[in-house]
Amino acid sequence: MTGERQASAPISVSAQRLSVHAAGRDWILERTADMESLWDEMDQAAFGEDERLPYWAEVWPASLLVCLWLEREKNFLRGRRCLDLGCGLGLTALVGAWLGAEVLALDYEPRALGFARRNARINLEPDESARVLWTVMDWRAPGLREQGFSRIWGGDILYEKRFFVPLERLFRHCLEPGGEIWLGEPERTVSRSVWDRLTELGWRTEIILRDKVAYGGQNQTVRLWRITR
Repeated sequence: MTGERQASAPISVSAQRLSVHAAGRDWILERTADMESLWDEMDQAAFGEDERLPYWAEVWPASLLVCLWLEREKNFLRGRRCLDLGCGLGLTALVGAWLGAEVLALDYEPRALGFARRNARINLEPDESARVLWTVMDWRAPGLREQGFSRIWGGDILYEKRFFVPLERLFRHCLEPGGEIWLGEPERTVSRSVWDRLTELGWRTEIILRDKVAYGGQNQTVRLWRITR
């Protein structure tokens, strides 16, 4: 895996550019320039049931491991319908589209998708960018086609126990027969029981990658899980 990349100076009042190396090439990702204000503006209402913290504005090591796997699977991905869950700034969706997949990229936060669209314009050719549909959607109530995706992926999306039930329901609804789910996850206590619970519900789980990933001051051991029926 690649080492840490430093962010450049802000390019405008509202945006900052990050350089990220993933899937064998460099990506430029825009995000909000004032991260402190983004966190400060989270009022008490944001810390209710949804706890809408601005995790979307970061690049997480788990997503970099997902990108590595997408690059390895590029021959399969070409032309396939894929679902990116919690896409944030858009990195994994951009990699998927660049490799030829037809990607539906979901996030709960409209601001995240605003930056993701900008990042598509920065990094992809028009025909590649057209392969991504950026959609604001709550995975607790998804309006998605049944068995509509051959691959589903996400980077570090099971960091809360309360996410398990809606995500498992979404997996069951959206994954086509013979499909696979790829989840990048740093080794942490909170998600330790997830894999046993999935097995109890009839899923097969296995670790297909495990690596030390450094980025943005983070240095985490990350595992990539494959989930199948």
